[in-house]
Amino acid sequence: MTKMMKIQVFVFMCFSILTGCNIANHGSFTSETYRGVTQSVDLVELGAVVGKSCQTQFLYLLPIDEGVSTLMAIEQAKQKIAGTVLLADMIIDDTLAIEFGYSEQCIIVHATAMGILNR
Repeated sequence: MTKMMKIQVFVFMCFSILTGCNIANHGSFTSETYRGVTQSVDLVELGAVVGKSCQTQFLYLLPIDEGVSTLMAIEQAKQKIAGTVLLADMIIDDTLAIEFGYSEQCIIVHATAMGILNR
């Protein structure tokens, strides 16, 4: 095996290993956004919220940020409005934007925040 061929095999192996780091394991289902004792408290609609979790891949393969996560997007959405107890009417989208030299994969959560109004 020539030296040039060894370099090509090494580069190919490096790209193959790094490609495995940008595989999203996000799913698009969540069973609940609230864990706690159910009380006889009436929750009110606080408003629409959006949460987002993204990862950029340089040269369409090499991950730059941490991986995309449905749970991170949900938590971000829950923190948008103070007093949010749970999310209702959730929609989870998965997007992929391809630009020159990089791509960006995102999970976007759209929901209605439900909570207790501060009195």
